[in-house]
Amino acid sequence: MAGGAKKRGAADAPLAHDTLQIFPDARVFETNLTAKFKERVVWQRPDPREIKSIIPGVVTSLNIKEGDHVEEGELLLTFEAMKMQNLVAAPFAGTVEKIFVKEGEKTPKGVVMLYLKWDQEIVEDIEDPLTSGDLGLIV
Repeated sequence: MAGGAKKRGAADAPLAHDTLQIFPDARVFETNLTAKFKERVVWQRPDPREIKSIIPGVVTSLNIKEGDHVEEGELLLTFEAMKMQNLVAAPFAGTVEKIFVKEGEKTPKGVVMLYLKWDQEIVEDIEDPLTSGDLGLIV
């Protein structure tokens, strides 16, 4: 299209009667909400107890087994991706609750490879709407 204009599809079209008002610096702005915006995948806070693969690769070695206690920073497994060895360390001290992968297994991006359980009991703070889904307070 001329002048770099973008062709708009049905997903970009404003929905009837769906608007969002924004009030930065005491000014009012109004915008139309599109179907694409309304159908987007909403971000969810990741669970730090889930150790996930961040890119596709192969588990080359497991340094732990289920039930093992690990310290923060301790090597859990080695993951090869794009011809690079990635050392995956424990983000906190805890117990290996479940291992979902085996040595030599090809793992796609975003797969939970193992699950750690904290040493301390975690209580969810349900009163604060800003931290809903947060792990809350350590008791």
